[in-house]
Amino acid sequence: MLDSLQIDPIAFTIPLGDGFAIYWYGILITVGIAIGAIWASREINNRLGEKAVDDFYNGLIIAIISGFLFARITYVILDVIGGATYTSLGEVFNIRQGGINILGGFIGAFLFAYGYVRLRKLNFWHYADVAGPALLIAQGIGRWGNFINQELYGPPTSQPWGILIEPRFRLPQFADLTQFPVDTRFHPTFLYESLWLLAGFGLLLWLNYRYRALWKPGTLFGLFLVWWGIGRTWVEFFRPDQVTIGGSIITYSMVMALGLAIAGVLVLLERYDRLPESARLQRRRGRKRRKPKPRRSSD
Repeated sequence: MLDSLQIDPIAFTIPLGDGFAIYWYGILITVGIAIGAIWASREINNRLGEKAVDDFYNGLIIAIISGFLFARITYVILDVIGGATYTSLGEVFNIRQGGINILGGFIGAFLFAYGYVRLRKLNFWHYADVAGPALLIAQGIGRWGNFINQELYGPPTSQPWGILIEPRFRLPQFADLTQFPVDTRFHPTFLYESLWLLAGFGLLLWLNYRYRALWKPGTLFGLFLVWWGIGRTWVEFFRPDQVTIGGSIITYSMVMALGLAIAGVLVLLERYDRLPESARLQRRRGRKRRKPKPRRSSD
């Protein structure tokens, strides 16, 4: 069973100072990003040619840095809403101490990557199409780092696939061993999300290779947002560690995830001119305002 694997979260330690620990979580995230980047670079090469691959990797570096920064900031904001306190900027930006929110990270990475694409005057939708599936595989693999860390688990369950969580890694509400004995099993939320993400990656790859010649650029990105948003919204029901809104079962991350799914639907409607008439008129007006002025002939 999954919980029979007792793996030290620290893979190895680099002998620098008092020792610099390298965690399995970081290794798995790096492996996931690398696999996603390799697929995305090959796909962008097929779409736009070899020169576009350099632009992709430059944008990827920007997206990764901004993504981790926004993921940490989002986590801290939600943590403070939940009652936590931070006494210094060092605590706020200490990602190694634990705590990131992938949804906030995605929003930040998207904004910076979009700015880069616009600055370079690249075709945004082609790059977005490869970024979506790449994120699914990266996060799907990285979720197993949560398993090693004994985090990202749900409420107690009697299901046979439930996992054991050591008392020292339990959330405060499950720390009472008289109410939740050592042999209490919990929903493997990390596994639910990982399977959803990996299945989404496989599905989008199949759809891409089958319909790429027929679909408009941006279709794959829209489908990615819908798939990821719906899956994360569902997973939030198994996240007792998340901050809820007003004591309800609705979490802030659930709202963000649902917003991404809705955004995906809007992307698909926009790509195929199926938006309501009012939205189409506003979009056309925006295009007219952005229309470049004709050049005057030189004297």
